[in-house]
Amino acid sequence: MSFGGLYISISGINANRKALDTVSHNIANVDNPNYVRQGAIHGESRYSTNAITRFQMGTGVDVQQIRQIRDEFLDAKLRKEMATFGYYNTKSEILGEIEVIFNEITSSGLQNVLDDFWKGWAELYKEPDSLTMRGLLHEKAVAFTTTVNHISVQLDNLQFNLNKEMLNKSEEVNSLLREISGLNKRIKLAEGHGPHISANDFRDSRNAAIDRLSELIPIDYYENRFGEVVITLNGRDLINGDYFNPIDIQLDEKGHGEIHWKDSGEKIELKGLGELGGYIDARDKVVVEYRERLNILVGELTSSINAFHRSGVDLEGIKNGENFFVIGNPNDSAATIKVNSALEDFNRIAAGKTAAKGDGDVAKAILGLRNMNLFKEYHEYISGGNGYIYEDIKDENGDDFSNIEDIIEEIIGREGTMNIDGFYRDLILSLSLEREQARDMVLNQSMLINQIDSRRQEISSVSLDEEMANMLKYQHSYIANSRVINAIDEMIENIVNRMGIVGR
Repeated sequence: MSFGGLYISISGINANRKALDTVSHNIANVDNPNYVRQGAIHGESRYSTNAITRFQMGTGVDVQQIRQIRDEFLDAKLRKEMATFGYYNTKSEILGEIEVIFNEITSSGLQNVLDDFWKGWAELYKEPDSLTMRGLLHEKAVAFTTTVNHISVQLDNLQFNLNKEMLNKSEEVNSLLREISGLNKRIKLAEGHGPHISANDFRDSRNAAIDRLSELIPIDYYENRFGEVVITLNGRDLINGDYFNPIDIQLDEKGHGEIHWKDSGEKIELKGLGELGGYIDARDKVVVEYRERLNILVGELTSSINAFHRSGVDLEGIKNGENFFVIGNPNDSAATIKVNSALEDFNRIAAGKTAAKGDGDVAKAILGLRNMNLFKEYHEYISGGNGYIYEDIKDENGDDFSNIEDIIEEIIGREGTMNIDGFYRDLILSLSLEREQARDMVLNQSMLINQIDSRRQEISSVSLDEEMANMLKYQHSYIANSRVINAIDEMIENIVNRMGIVGR
């Protein structure tokens, strides 16, 4: 009698035991968000050939592979969308912080401070000889300069923090690349022992790292024949087999970090994708734009007010030629503007163009600036390429204008299209619209990513109901194979111990 049936049943027991181990492993990882459920793939064992008859007989079943149940197409699609999501999510958050800095949703925003400042000039125009009105104007002017100083400092702090966060994200990218490179080696080593061995837990860890990396930078990837994942950025390899090329961080003259290729030193362009690209663009473009707009507002307003103030006389009838505002750095007027310290003597504030009692013509002219088109569209200021630099109002010889009318003519000659309120409203409106566009992109990407991830989870996540059904299936199969072995054992026992003893 052949023992082939015994071997077949033993192979069935071993195959079902491995399948039950796989089910147990799935259930143990039901709460692991990075885990992909696994399944035991059974296949027929090699055939045994009879040397005489040349007939072939089956030898049972083997576990061909412990396979991950996943859809690689969904993985690739999700990771492509994550780069866009990471960029706009970061941009939306930064624009929200800038909105908080300008603080226009409360009563302490710059618009209200400007309104109070203009009211100060209006009251001084009514009572140009009043020290009380001069003192109130000075107080409101200080409030204006303090507010724009504070906004500028906060924008600087935000840019500094964005630079730190950008450096942190760059380090995170390199850390993930090291982790993926290490997992590549472990997977290659583990799966090199045979074609039926899969390092699935290592693959889960690697896929989780790739998911996060795709949110940080816009990568492409594929798996080579050794089970290693090859990752590229802009067509160049970050990881390829044993080759590992981390990004290099170099500081510019401002102390801002820039990312470069480690091997060539060439600067990396992220093209508006990934969290890292979001932080770089927010630091170098978004914050810079709104600080530049604030500088334009402060610079134009200051130059006009100063020109009128220098043309007037103080309370003692002296034309002292004092500026009302002083700017320390023409390239950063919002951060360095302050009220002229000489005007702490309220008598020296020039409200009129003559010493006549009740002359408030200078105050009236300054008050009229609110409705004059001092400003151009923002893009016109930066079209020259170098941005806006504060310039005082002077005549063609670099001298002060002799009277108010000449100053007004000079301002009109600059062909502005917006007054100060319109320019500031345009700043806030642009900020709000840009934030809304970024939030819409985040919402759209979130919906798309959630849809893809839901489909991926339907395929790859562990279902306790399904695992329990599989467990019962493999248990019954295990028991059935055990019973076959018991039956064969009884048959052998009868043959060995009972045949040939009849009649003894």
